[in-house]
Amino acid sequence: MVLILATFGVAGILCVPGLAQTAVIAPPTKAAQPQESAVSRLRALIETAEKFAEAENWDAASTKADEADVLVADWPPEVLRRPDILPLMERLRALERQFEEEGDEDGLKTTEEVVVLSPAELRAERDQVLAAEQGAVFDFPIDLNDKVLTWVNIFTGRIKGKIEASLSRGSSYLPMIRQVFAEEGIPQDLAFLPIVESGYINQARSYAKAVGMWQFMRPTGRMYGLTGNSWVEERRDPVKATRAAARYLKRLYEREGDWYLALVGYNAGPLTTDRASQALGTRNFWDMARSRWLRDATKSYVPQMCAAVLVGRFPERYGLNITQGTPYAYEAVEVDRMTSLAVLARHAGTDVERLKALNPELLRATTPPGRYTLRVPPGTAQATARALAGIPSRERLDFKPYVIRKGDTLARVAAKFKVGSEDLLVANGLKASQFKAGRRIQVPPPAAIPIDEADLKPAAERAKLMADHPLEPLPSVPGAPGTDPGPMAKPEPQATAPSTTPVEVGKPATDLPPVPSKVTTPAMPANAEPATSKPLVKHAEGEPAHPRSHRVKRGETLFSISQRYGVELAELRKWNKLKGNKIQVGQTLRLQSK
Repeated sequence: MVLILATFGVAGILCVPGLAQTAVIAPPTKAAQPQESAVSRLRALIETAEKFAEAENWDAASTKADEADVLVADWPPEVLRRPDILPLMERLRALERQFEEEGDEDGLKTTEEVVVLSPAELRAERDQVLAAEQGAVFDFPIDLNDKVLTWVNIFTGRIKGKIEASLSRGSSYLPMIRQVFAEEGIPQDLAFLPIVESGYINQARSYAKAVGMWQFMRPTGRMYGLTGNSWVEERRDPVKATRAAARYLKRLYEREGDWYLALVGYNAGPLTTDRASQALGTRNFWDMARSRWLRDATKSYVPQMCAAVLVGRFPERYGLNITQGTPYAYEAVEVDRMTSLAVLARHAGTDVERLKALNPELLRATTPPGRYTLRVPPGTAQATARALAGIPSRERLDFKPYVIRKGDTLARVAAKFKVGSEDLLVANGLKASQFKAGRRIQVPPPAAIPIDEADLKPAAERAKLMADHPLEPLPSVPGAPGTDPGPMAKPEPQATAPSTTPVEVGKPATDLPPVPSKVTTPAMPANAEPATSKPLVKHAEGEPAHPRSHRVKRGETLFSISQRYGVELAELRKWNKLKGNKIQVGQTLRLQSK
């Protein structure tokens, strides 16, 4: 068995999928007949995702692809292999490969194989963890099983340098994060989640356009108060995004009643746990992780988080060298109108890079039009305020001058400089009727990161595009008996909300949801092998229980074969020495390691 290790982000953003093997639920003995509404819904989702992908709107494309994945999650293999559905599944997988390739083109993703630990190595790793933790109390539950131990080994071995860099960056933000989490009443150990999400990089941006330290997708960020336009992106603001992440995690816990399932919802969406729970009849994460109802990345997400907490709490005990950064501290100054950061820095006795570091939500080297609360270095607020009062209006901006030419339109000039039409007018105090040839205007600087096209549209159109629309109820599963509309029709009872009692920063929380007093360790006798996840494969009647090989037939894909026999794609590639997913009709594939 292999692990696929993926690294997102030039600076080392970590996203490592692919730990657990897949368990396949027994398919029905006869092929189920899909309801036409379900197939039509699948086709519509895929076509919409493809259109978004053509327009390079990866955020929307990924969202639609995820909806399609949820829709087909419980369709039996016989249905997925049907001639009318198999091509749709191929198009869906092609979309997902396109998302990955988009990340590769941007230099945001590399992969390598990592071998799973042997039983002896697992025992040694467990002993090291127990020695390092020394009976420490955690406010986040940790199951010290083989999956978690494997990730501790990876974090402190193969990618030790990345974890050291991540924790070194995080040292500046951890006091602030713990304080916010204490105020919101969630486990302070969740402050180590950015190790898995972003490496504590505020500018982090995934291939699917999740942004910031907490990797919020745009719709979720907006639900929790994070706004964005062509001037600011609050998902990059460490304080605002941390507050939003705390409230989102708290809401997920209230919904699920379990921190592991809350993390599944954070990683893959709440519908994922609904589907898996209904199909398996359990709300235990480890049962879900042994099934085909979670993606590989989601199966690994909780073990990674457990390992991040263990290593993050006591990095020096694991041999990690952490450089303590300057705590994220600042004072605030009200800026009454748009002002260049270079001008502010020059008059306030600081530098532009320092202002950018304190205000990472700013997309351009300027404050946005109108009033804005600017963070400045501690002890400089009064000097900055005095400087602002004395800066003449004509010296507030150091924008690029441009003379409107004959034939220029507002939209054309705005598109040329990657700024919204309204923003260009506001920056120059103009009305649309005043945008005429011969007028000299000031053009704002380019953004530090790509700005979504939706943010460059007029405000009214932008509001319409970004309006929240609830997901349509999912159609019945193809071939399912009766007309039960599925899990959407039966909301889960909510668990008791976590306590909101403030907790002193740096001390274990005591009034939070029930957690173990120490690391939970499954019994592991000295002479026994640690428990590992084995695929629980069942097969249709007349099919060999454990075939050793399979001859590829027309219309089959590596994905459909992996689903049929309940093995991971990574396993199939390894056993057959495949670098990708390309196979040929008539090719014989090994289905076992030996």
